[in-house]
Amino acid sequence: MGAAASAQSAQPESQPQQPTQQQQQNGGSKKRKGKSKAASALSGVISGALVSAAVQPLDVIRTRMQADLAHGMMRSTVGTMRTIMAEGGWTTLWRGTQPTVIRLGLGAGLHFLILESVKPLFEQRQADGSLAMSAMGAMITGGLSRTLAAVAACPFTIVKTRMEYSGAGGHAYRGTLHALSSIWRHEGVRGLYAGLGPTALSQAPFSALYYMFYTRLQRQLKGDSERPSMGVNFVSGTLAAVAATVLTQPADVVRTRMQLNLATATAGAAGAAAAAAAPHTTVGIFRHIMAEHGVRGLLSGAAPRVVKRTLQTALLWTLYEELFPAFTRLGEAVTRMRQGQAGGSGEADGAGSHSKGA
Repeated sequence: MGAAASAQSAQPESQPQQPTQQQQQNGGSKKRKGKSKAASALSGVISGALVSAAVQPLDVIRTRMQADLAHGMMRSTVGTMRTIMAEGGWTTLWRGTQPTVIRLGLGAGLHFLILESVKPLFEQRQADGSLAMSAMGAMITGGLSRTLAAVAACPFTIVKTRMEYSGAGGHAYRGTLHALSSIWRHEGVRGLYAGLGPTALSQAPFSALYYMFYTRLQRQLKGDSERPSMGVNFVSGTLAAVAATVLTQPADVVRTRMQLNLATATAGAAGAAAAAAAPHTTVGIFRHIMAEHGVRGLLSGAAPRVVKRTLQTALLWTLYEELFPAFTRLGEAVTRMRQGQAGGSGEADGAGSHSKGA
């Protein structure tokens, strides 16, 4: 009796640790509930399309600065903006908006879709029952999802880059479809995927570093709240984007040169021999820029790119974090409505058959 009583009295002390596994399972199901792939993709597409159109002028200025450097001209951000506007007014700052919206809408949709699919593989249960990733897990998840999305959207990236430089670069395209068909006819598949190497070298590390910084900052700033606020998401996104953009700027400069065929174009003026000797590989162009302009050349266009990437990424993730739960709730409501309609029709069929039997 005493032993039984002591066993019963001892049991409550061990119970807080016994249900932990069950609590974690319940917590995990609650956390994982509503991770809709469709909601993730749709939120990414809408966020990417809206944000990309808003920050397009910064992309046009960045592309022009990097292209002008290949021709030996180095202007400031404001000077480049004035030069572009002198060619056709303020609307020239939105050159290439159509392929940009398609590219970032498609890319962001794929990026978030892959991200939400891969995240569970790297998430680990924390002491409080929540799910979180290690720094390495966040880097792999962010880098992998962005690389696959960048490869899929590469043809639109080339069209975007050439249309942004169309006023000075000789590429006269009527629209995105005309540009794609023209590149296909004259340059083939290789032309549609020119600069894929440096694109991956700029996109994959950017997203890997960004997602690592973002998740760490978000966790630190949100405190004990279950869902971070819009302000926390924006600040986390801003700081993460600045750090990741500066670290990946050299690869972006090389990408621009390759996609605009600037190495051949600038050497072609000096003759066929110079054009043939011009570097065409990622490493070759990197060395050529270093030899001609030093580190400053590899940071060409960094100012507008930092501002653009910071605003774009921070706004993109902030908007995504707001849209994703909303679309998830909408999907769940539609599912419940369909289930209710199916249940109601089933009950009606059952009542009808019952009355016939009677």
